[in-house]
Amino acid sequence: MREAPPKPSRPQPTVRFEQELDREDIILRALHAITSAALGEDDRTAQAQLKGRKFAVRMRFGCPGLTNPARSLNYDGKEQVLRVSVQSDLTDQPLPASDLIRQKYEGAVGFILGQPWLLTAGCPSPAFAGMSGGQPTIILAQLFTAEESRAQRPGAKYQLTKAVKPEQAPQHGLDLVVSGRLAELADGRPIHCAAADGAPACIVAAKIDRVAVVDPDSDEAIGEWSLGLGPAR
Repeated sequence: MREAPPKPSRPQPTVRFEQELDREDIILRALHAITSAALGEDDRTAQAQLKGRKFAVRMRFGCPGLTNPARSLNYDGKEQVLRVSVQSDLTDQPLPASDLIRQKYEGAVGFILGQPWLLTAGCPSPAFAGMSGGQPTIILAQLFTAEESRAQRPGAKYQLTKAVKPEQAPQHGLDLVVSGRLAELADGRPIHCAAADGAPACIVAAKIDRVAVVDPDSDEAIGEWSLGLGPAR
């Protein structure tokens, strides 16, 4: 029996091209992509407006009750030193061939948008901090082909050590801010979603040009790395 052709997708919100996409925009567009994938709709035309769009996405870490082994902060009050470590949630290693969208790529650097039910980066209250089951995985990622220059690839690990007075120590965690432009995956979409073991998973394709760690209370960058993403400034 021949498979039915994909159904045309539903209209998606139109965004002005000059508007920089933020965390809320990326999450909502990933949810649209999940809906299209689940309903068998071809949403490549609807996603076309996202290609090349600028984005700056915040991801809070260091919150009470939330753990992510790839992101940590530690403040030593005695030495008055802040130590921060952020690693890619994906590795620059061969990607599993079982995932068809990744067969054209040899590696990736990517960051999971934790707590996708938070449209704004922040530390959830204790009653919400333990929520984990059933939520989709949304990964903002730059995928690499063998032909691409390794010198232009963002790093997989970012660390900084900085003298910070006690009154300036982070009180509400820190924001990982990843900036760049949305790119196109091998299937012609910037966002590719599929069923995973449990909730759906989405890759949001990007060309990353800046990674920063920001104090959300002051909105000041504690450290930042720009393309070629060298040492923190």
